[in-house]
Amino acid sequence: MKTQSQQARAEIFAKLNAAPRAPQSNELPAWQAWTSDNSQARVERLLGCMEASHTEIIRTEKGSIETALIECIQSNGFGKVLFSKSSPLAEVIANQCPDTMALKYDQTMEALKTTLFQEVDASVNVIKAAIADTGTLAIVAGEDEPRALSLVPPVHIAILHESDIVSNFSELMASPFWKEAGWETQPPTNLVLISGPSKTADIQQTLAYGAHGPKRLILILVKEQP
Repeated sequence: MKTQSQQARAEIFAKLNAAPRAPQSNELPAWQAWTSDNSQARVERLLGCMEASHTEIIRTEKGSIETALIECIQSNGFGKVLFSKSSPLAEVIANQCPDTMALKYDQTMEALKTTLFQEVDASVNVIKAAIADTGTLAIVAGEDEPRALSLVPPVHIAILHESDIVSNFSELMASPFWKEAGWETQPPTNLVLISGPSKTADIQQTLAYGAHGPKRLILILVKEQP
């Protein structure tokens, strides 16, 4: 004799098996990655995708990166901001933002855990490459750029130069970004790809931001050519 749970399970599977099925096909759908040789088209594609994913965009010129970062930090009232251990921007913020404590990720995760998870308001890093096709930032995780730097603080501030935007992932694998890391011969164990602030719809299929990472992603996009 079946229990109540077994009976319910049998009824569910019976409904699934009775449901009409789409005809099967061995042919893959036609698909091709977005690509463009036009640098401005890549910029607009990246921005369009990232804005659709709730990324906040700040556009600035090559000589105004520090000013843009200072204004971003001061306007948001960030009290503690975390930088990679070799970032020269930490000194800039320490000198120009008296109300902000500029910290460096120069200790182990264990030593920084309380500060990282409970005290830091935002983190800052320079992005070496981005994919226009999907609106994605690519970060080389390592000793100088630990994964937690961009994945833990509630706000992630990313600085990207327009010249570092590629069309798609295949172009990323052929770019100087990939070659300089030596990944042609030894692929990375970890490549951080970010397409917007953290989000989930696991609970009642309601989209919520910041469930398992930054609630906000601020992109400072640097224009290098007139």
